[in-house]
Amino acid sequence: MLKLVLLSFCFQIVLAMQGSPKDPQRQSECVLQDAPRQCGSFCLSALSPLFVHSRKIRTRLDGIEAGQLASSENLRAGLQGVQTKLDAEFLAVRTKLESCKSKGQEDFEERLAKMEEHLKAIKTAGNAKDELKCNNIMKETIVNLQNQIKTKDDLINTQKKQINEGLKNRDDQIADLKNWIETSKRNQSNELSKCRLKLDEMEPFKVSCSSSPHGWTVIQRRIDGSENFHRNWDDYKNGFGNVKGEFFIGLENLHQMTKARPHELYIKLGKVDGSTSYAHYDDFKIGSEDELYELKSIGIYSGEAGDSLAYHKNKKFSTFDRDNDESDAGNCAKKKSGGWWYGHCGLSFPNGKYYKDVQITNEGTKNGIYWGSWHDYDWKISLTYVEMMIRPKSL
Repeated sequence: MLKLVLLSFCFQIVLAMQGSPKDPQRQSECVLQDAPRQCGSFCLSALSPLFVHSRKIRTRLDGIEAGQLASSENLRAGLQGVQTKLDAEFLAVRTKLESCKSKGQEDFEERLAKMEEHLKAIKTAGNAKDELKCNNIMKETIVNLQNQIKTKDDLINTQKKQINEGLKNRDDQIADLKNWIETSKRNQSNELSKCRLKLDEMEPFKVSCSSSPHGWTVIQRRIDGSENFHRNWDDYKNGFGNVKGEFFIGLENLHQMTKARPHELYIKLGKVDGSTSYAHYDDFKIGSEDELYELKSIGIYSGEAGDSLAYHKNKKFSTFDRDNDESDAGNCAKKKSGGWWYGHCGLSFPNGKYYKDVQITNEGTKNGIYWGSWHDYDWKISLTYVEMMIRPKSL
C-alpha cells in the first residue's frame, strides 16, 4: 500500500515538471538539449531520496513487526512464568488450607472451589494475551488467598488463646481448691473441730463436725468401744460421751434441731475387715419427749448398705429403764444393750454392744452393732464402726 502511494506521488511530480504534451508554453520552458532524457534523469534524481526514505520506512516497519513478535513471545513466556509461580503458590496455600481443614474448618471445600475458578480465569486471560486482566486477577487472587490464610491463622491463634486461658483457669481453680482443703484441715482439726449450736432457748452445746462428707454434724459415733451405750433415759435425752471420740448428741437436741428445719441423715458403716458402706435419708425428724422422741420421718433412702431403718419409722425410743417398744417378749433395749427406736426389736441397732471381733461372743444374745441389710441379716456379725450425721436439708 505504501509503495502505491509513493509511485502515485512520483507520477504527479513528473507530470508537474514536464507539463502537458499539448502545452507549447510548458515545452518551451525546458532549455536543455535532449530534454526528454535529461528531464527523466532529473526526475529520478529528485525522486531518489524519496525511494531511499521509503526503503528506510519499510526496514523500520519490518523491525517493528519483528519487535512486536519478540514482545509477544516475551509476554507469553512471562505469563507462563507467572502461571507456574501462581500454581506453586496455589499448591502451598492449598496444602496449608488442607491442614486447616483437619482443625474443623467446614468451609474449606467451598473456598478451594473459588480459588480454582480464579486460577482458571488467570489461565484463560494468559491464553488471550490480556496482560492487564491477568495481572489484576492474579493480584486479586493472591490477596484473597493471603486474607484467607490470615483468617485461618487468627482462628488458630484465638483457639490457642482460649485453650491457654482455660488451662490458666483450671490451674487457678486447683490452687483455690488446695487452699480450701488446707483451710478446712486447719479449721476442722483432723475432722474433730468443735462447733457451737444454740436452738430456741437451749444453752449452746458442743458437737463434732464431719469433713467426710463435708458440712455434716455428727450426732453419734462408735469407733473403739470406749463409751458405754447401755444407758438410761436421761442419758439418751441429754447426750453423753466425748465429741472427740464416741458419743451420742442427745434426743432433746435432735428434736430441737430437726424441728427448727428439715434435715438429712447420713449413716457411715464399717466392718472389722475394713470394708465400708453408707445409707442416706433425705428427711430426718424426731418428736418431742412428750411424744417419746418418736422417729417421725426419715424420707427417701439412697445408698449402698440397704435400708434397715424404714422398719423403725414411727417407733418410740426405748432404753433399759423406759420400755416403749412393741415387743411382748420383754424390753428390746435390755436385750440389745442400747437405746433405739425399737418395734418388735428390729433390723438395725447402731447403739448395741461394741465387739472388736467380727463374731459376736454371745450368739444367743445377738446384742452387737447391727445393720441387717448390709450383711445379709447375719446376726453373728457385729460392726466396728458407725457414724450418724445430719445437716439442714437444701430447700
